[in-house]
Amino acid sequence: MGVGTYVRAIWTNLSGTTSPNVQNLVNNLFQQLEGAKAGYGSVGNIFFVHGLAGNNANSGLVPAAPFLTITHALTQCVADHDDYIIVLDHWQEVVAINVTRVHIIGVTKNATQAFVQMNAAADTAIFTVTALSNHCEIAGFSFGGGATHAAIENQGGTPMQLHIHDCLFGHFFAGQTPQDGIDIELNATNIRIERCTFYGNGAGTTGTITRDGIRFVGGGDTLGGCIRDCRFLNIPGVGINVTTRFDNGFIEDNRFQVPDGAIGEAITFAAAAAGNCLVDGNRAAAGGDAVLTNNPFRDLSGAPAASGNDWGQNFSGAAAAALPSAV
Repeated sequence: MGVGTYVRAIWTNLSGTTSPNVQNLVNNLFQQLEGAKAGYGSVGNIFFVHGLAGNNANSGLVPAAPFLTITHALTQCVADHDDYIIVLDHWQEVVAINVTRVHIIGVTKNATQAFVQMNAAADTAIFTVTALSNHCEIAGFSFGGGATHAAIENQGGTPMQLHIHDCLFGHFFAGQTPQDGIDIELNATNIRIERCTFYGNGAGTTGTITRDGIRFVGGGDTLGGCIRDCRFLNIPGVGINVTTRFDNGFIEDNRFQVPDGAIGEAITFAAAAAGNCLVDGNRAAAGGDAVLTNNPFRDLSGAPAASGNDWGQNFSGAAAAALPSAV
């Protein structure tokens, strides 16, 4: 599909859509197209998926003839080809992303929802990423997930330059209780997580995440990865929980609504997580502008002044936070 046909197809699908989340996604897609036209990159094939009304026997090349599943659309993609899978609507699927440099984008014009909804079929992750997920993009979805899994999960292999953005984790209307929003159990080099919202099942929130918003357990070879401009609401465990390094990464400009019942509810680094990660511009609050009783930031990798990470200016309530707790 040529660039002109692609633009027309996207605009046809988005006719009448006013959601800022959708418009952000469209702007991102158009930037990719402008780069391709200027010779800075490429846009491969464009496939459409409708998980409620599609058919895998369709061509998948236009919104009027979409595939039924993302899994089938992936079989039509070519590795390192910058193919796009545009998901128009969905409800339930378990997807192993096994094609490098593919973009999976939820784009809905449903007047009652800003994201395409995705749920697990059983106690599983919804998207699984591995070394075959290098340079992949996931955006525009609202996630449930399995009770002992995250919505997006890495259990093996190292996906490089994975980009997850403009998604919602822990939606309440599907009866699912995901353990985490994103769980990187092994590694993810140069991962970028941006503009996502994570809803916990803590008091005062209708979310369903039962443990952590983002859980980074892996080997720590992030090489400049970042978690930026995300929102975490009453996560019962930790908003961003780094248990084994986030080397040379950036955690910046995130917002946390916390219960204020324990230390480190917003961001916690475990003792083994000394990796020169820059933590700056993050804000935590608990129902008001007062300084929290418990320091929402925790770094067990060393004494505050000699932490294995780099702490800039973060905020507790409306005030500048002290250095992270080391206990």
